[in-house]
Amino acid sequence: MKKIRIALGSNDGKRIVPSHMGMAEYFYIYDLFEDGKSNFVEKRKNTSPNEEGKHGVAEKMKACMEIFKDADVIIGRKISPNFIKIAANTKFQPLVIEIDEIPEIMKEVAKNFGKIYDLVEQRKTGNIPKEIPKFAKG
Repeated sequence: MKKIRIALGSNDGKRIVPSHMGMAEYFYIYDLFEDGKSNFVEKRKNTSPNEEGKHGVAEKMKACMEIFKDADVIIGRKISPNFIKIAANTKFQPLVIEIDEIPEIMKEVAKNFGKIYDLVEQRKTGNIPKEIPKFAKG
């Protein structure tokens, strides 16, 4: 069965951080399967350096990518400078989502599994799409 591994930033494991993904205290890792089922894999402490209000710092981006290095998809609330760099230059497929609750985020990603899976597979072949899909509430 097809699967994508997802990383998202959260401070409490219930809601995605409303700011940039790299500002989260933890990264939560999930496996999402094409049948819509998801499994929580683990919670990882965000040990990346504090940006002190700056966004797009390369050292922070590299540190975050190392923490969730086994993910296919990263989910955030905002298109940050680092999300744009990640989309253009890495194996990670960023998604922007306007939903707060993690279970609802998983349902929305599951509804769009085929499209997201195709983007992930393109990245694996070296064909890096610049697209950052955005999903709105409801």
